[in-house]
Amino acid sequence: MSLQTIAQVAQIISTSAICLSAVTAVIVLIYTRRTNRRRATLDMVMRTFLDEKGMHLYNDFMALVRRDADPNDPFRFADLYAYRKEIEVERDTVIDQLNSYELVALGIRRGVFDEEFYKHWFHGQFVRDFKSVAGLIAIIQEERPSTFCEYKALFDRWERKRHPHNHPSRLKKIWWAATGKDAKLQSVLGKD
Repeated sequence: MSLQTIAQVAQIISTSAICLSAVTAVIVLIYTRRTNRRRATLDMVMRTFLDEKGMHLYNDFMALVRRDADPNDPFRFADLYAYRKEIEVERDTVIDQLNSYELVALGIRRGVFDEEFYKHWFHGQFVRDFKSVAGLIAIIQEERPSTFCEYKALFDRWERKRHPHNHPSRLKKIWWAATGKDAKLQSVLGKD
């Protein structure tokens, strides 16, 4: 082998090594970002919904949801729009819970939190709670449209694209039909 051939082979090898290093670095960055996003989501979920303060807030919020749904109870979420001293505790509870959901929705939109992970874990609760306070949010947004806009936008998107386990995609349903998985197909067709 001539010196010129060895120099060309060495140049190809070094260029290939640099390209391989760059590709590896990009893969590591993508993996690390995904892992960090999932970790941030898990930390937020644990802090917001699983620690003592978060559980207490959510339990108080759910008590208000039950009161709002009870036709014999005069309490209504819509009454919380205007501040009054006698409903301050209830108003603070609802606003704190809505702010938690707004933070989650904003974090998901900005890529801080992992939407798929959060959706698998809290889809039902997130959607149900929005429906419970939708009237209050609408009243608030008449005056201040940006208030709870992230929560509403995520709710709207999740209403269109529901939980993947309970409402699989059309492509998945077609695949099940083509591969003879009739039991799976029948189990989800009843839900749509």
